Amino acid sequence: MTDPVLLISESAEAAMIRAANNSFPHETGGILVGVHADGRPWVVGAIEIPSRDRGSHHYRIPHGTTQPAVRAARREDPRLGYLGDWHSHPSDVGPSPTDLASLAFISIRHPLAPNPTSIVLRRTGTSYALDAQRIVTVKPRPCAIRSTGNLPPLSDKEPT
Repeated sequence: MTDPVLLISESAEAAMIRAANNSFPHETGGILVGVHADGRPWVVGAIEIPSRDRGSHHYRIPHGTTQPAVRAARREDPRLGYLGDWHSHPSDVGPSPTDLASLAFISIRHPLAPNPTSIVLRRTGTSYALDAQRIVTVKPRPCAIRSTGNLPPLSDKEPT
């Protein structure tokens, strides 16, 4: 079985890397917003959500911040929806068992989000590598990442 594919815009990836660099040596994170294209999630935005509950080995999205962040993104583009969460690791360490358990919890917390996704940015030297996982048939599976451009702008003919 091949790994599921996650589409991600270069601008969303750059936003996560910029936030991780600005937060280093502490973790930071937030949510992923986007659309589904041909049945695949397409991350077109990575929204950083500041948290007091963070350090060099943990980051937690504050309770009650996910839905307002999604609503704000939808005001900018009504096609967008919640796809999952992301956070950084200030060292070259991939997703932890806690990260994978959190992804499973996302699928319970957001049952209408099909195949929720989690991205962990792990620091590799002076840059970051992305590790993506997605719930597929009830359990987290690694995703192959494909870079894309941005979502095309809304046309005047599309309903809002």
